[in-house]
Amino acid sequence: MLAAVTPSLLNVRSMPTPSSAILGQLTQGMVIKGEAPIDNWIQFTYQNTFGFISAHYLQPINDLAKLTGTVNTDRLNVRAAPSASAKYLATLNRGASVKTLAFVNDWLEIEFNGDTAYVASAYVDLVYVSTGYYAKVTADLLNVRAAPFRTANLFGQLAQGETIWVEGKQKSWSQIRFNGNRGYVACEYITKIESQEPDPLIIQDSDYSPIPKSNNNQDLSRLTPTTILTVTGSNEQRNAAATWNKWGALLQSLSTQKELDVACALAVLCVESSGKGFEQNNSDRMIIRFENHKFWGYWGKYHPQQYRQHFRYSDEKVWQGHQWRREPTSEWVSFHGRQTSEWQVFEFARQLDEKSAMLSISMGAPQIMGFHFERIGYQSVIEMFNAFSSNIQGQINGLFDFFSPRMLGYLRDLSFTEFAGMYNGSGQKQVYGDKIQKHYAAFRKMMPNLDKTLS
Repeated sequence: MLAAVTPSLLNVRSMPTPSSAILGQLTQGMVIKGEAPIDNWIQFTYQNTFGFISAHYLQPINDLAKLTGTVNTDRLNVRAAPSASAKYLATLNRGASVKTLAFVNDWLEIEFNGDTAYVASAYVDLVYVSTGYYAKVTADLLNVRAAPFRTANLFGQLAQGETIWVEGKQKSWSQIRFNGNRGYVACEYITKIESQEPDPLIIQDSDYSPIPKSNNNQDLSRLTPTTILTVTGSNEQRNAAATWNKWGALLQSLSTQKELDVACALAVLCVESSGKGFEQNNSDRMIIRFENHKFWGYWGKYHPQQYRQHFRYSDEKVWQGHQWRREPTSEWVSFHGRQTSEWQVFEFARQLDEKSAMLSISMGAPQIMGFHFERIGYQSVIEMFNAFSSNIQGQINGLFDFFSPRMLGYLRDLSFTEFAGMYNGSGQKQVYGDKIQKHYAAFRKMMPNLDKTLS
């Protein structure tokens, strides 16, 4: 079980009883990985031994993107695989931040130098950021650092009086969003802007039962399923579990309406965007893919000389060889696979013609092309873009609106290659069909008893 502490302070006890000795306390947002609850108590590893905490004061973690990891040992080895004998890649120092992608037994899969790597989970303190607050800077100039550590790399500075959004705390440091990245500032130099909300409670084994708050004005109860899966196993299993944990309830509801096995819709989302609609490391902007050959059709062929100065693609396989350059004399660069680069190209194209640029991108978790705006019920591509940019519900609703009767038939028959031929195009239907099949099987393995029609 992977869960986060909901009250401000929660006692860790030596035995699963309210009267047993207190070993220590956990603070709000701290993450534990323990055994399944027995009589509403969770057993987990605590300070080289084991402790117990009440399950009443924990919330399941359904979005690993909200996890912040901090190295708690002087030197932590980064390895190429989840094994102490795997290839050594680098060493992280105490206080370094890590972005957690998944749990693999006693290892964390992390994002490292644009790829994936592994560290021993015992040496990383994890915090789950589910709520936050506004604060003002009180120092003349406040350093923003890359990790909650005074010698960590300096991201920049904030001026006195600036308002910031605090995502959470790690000891004497506050975690904030800074220029699209997670940054850290010393708590002593900021002051919380008081709201009408009551102060958080300190729990001393009472009957308090927390209710998760909404995020970005979304109804989380409509998104999050009752059953939360552990994000572990194969790549497909981890991807499927993370997607289900975030959006399972909405996927289940919409699949029922379409008389569709929810595993099919989930597998499509996993393959299209790994179940992500927004990129945290790109200022939480919607995930897009800019298609050079589409922009040629909507704008370039009417301005060929100007187009060819900035964009190019393969003549034989138009979905390949996409490159761009801002200046006609600059070097050509590729941009697919990096959201910051995708948005740079898109924003440049918007300056040339906004509507054509929007028609030429695939949007959000389902990666639906902008030129399909009418098919999924929008009056204009701008309306679709705004809806998909606002929240995940718009994106997932768009996925189900995009399914034609024929597509639904292929999914119901588990004919994923034929489905991919319609959804992704005939050129790569086998590749995408195989990927959908693997994710479908991975989810079914984890949820074998889930009714396929969800009736």
